[in-house]
Amino acid sequence: MPDKLTEKRPLTFGLFMMRLLSGLTGGVGGTLATFVVYFVMLSLIPPSEEATSLSVFIIILMAFVGTLTANTITALMVTFMDNAKYSRRKTILTHIFLFNLILFVVTIPLYLLGISLDVVTGVVALHFLLSAFISAVIMETLAGGEYALLGVYSSAFAIFIAITLAFIVLALGGDKSTTQLTITFGAMPAVWLILEITGGFAELIYDNFLRYYGIDALNTTTDLGGDTEQEPKDEDEEGAEEESEEKQP
Repeated sequence: MPDKLTEKRPLTFGLFMMRLLSGLTGGVGGTLATFVVYFVMLSLIPPSEEATSLSVFIIILMAFVGTLTANTITALMVTFMDNAKYSRRKTILTHIFLFNLILFVVTIPLYLLGISLDVVTGVVALHFLLSAFISAVIMETLAGGEYALLGVYSSAFAIFIAITLAFIVLALGGDKSTTQLTITFGAMPAVWLILEITGGFAELIYDNFLRYYGIDALNTTTDLGGDTEQEPKDEDEEGAEEESEEKQP
């Protein structure tokens, strides 16, 4: 049986730690970018508690700049530190930017609805969860090659963990508004850290599973259901093929 680890880049502990650093740095950078936009626009925010079109625009702009910064910094650092896997840096960054731009446009109605229902912090958290998840999927799809499924599965599981932890914090938190604000601004570093931890552990576990058992189940070229097997031919089809071969000069 061929050694599958020669075909797949194994994840070392040092590389795992550098990817954790990338996720944490990107998340913190996104949070700082959000604060920068807030303080720059602070003088434009009206003192009244009622939401205006300007305040809605500032909230949406903060979310867009924060998510785009977090996703871009993380992707940029990961592609440099793990260039053996994520070698298509320009393509990855381009697709991440395009998706975040599209997401920014389509979430505008959600922000308007969230402000009217007083759940805007939840919309901001949902915006970042979705943007981080799809950004991670873009990275894995473009860089994972035959092992893109491993990255997609681990990213989906990481988002599930992040949502679960958010509900736990909400359930155990005291003041509701303070807890929601903490989740909103802490979502960026927390989610990307969870994405990198989950992705790293999934890859380490799969590398050892592949080494000891030799079953490459998450390789996209592995045939698990007999899709690539040829269907058995009946006697009539075989006879017709033999006759056509005999007639050929």
